[in-house]
Amino acid sequence: MIMINIDTFNAARAKLGNPATRREGIEELRKMLDIKQAHLWRSEVIAPCCGKLGGFACQLSEETQLLEKALSLLENDDLDGAKPMLDRLAQLISYGMGQKETPDLIQRLTNSPGQAH
Repeated sequence: MIMINIDTFNAARAKLGNPATRREGIEELRKMLDIKQAHLWRSEVIAPCCGKLGGFACQLSEETQLLEKALSLLENDDLDGAKPMLDRLAQLISYGMGQKETPDLIQRLTNSPGQAH
């Protein structure tokens, strides 16, 4: 089982720059896509009975869309076209894993309950 965190994502991404390991990197990203799609499906299925998972599902949805688009470009050897999507995905994975804080997140967490959006 692959654990998706910023380190495993970056390791797979590093393989894309070398033609000898590019296929392996693409396959690792494809596995990550499969895992994220399964998590997205589960979050959408259980959301009605288990509270609000909308934010989680929304982020997973963005991550899966970015991975799908990036993989399509990578399959066509368009590394430059995939780079912005992979950069954004790295941000989402880092933020989602709590490895970095964003000003938005800090603002939401420090707002008083009456000020929450």
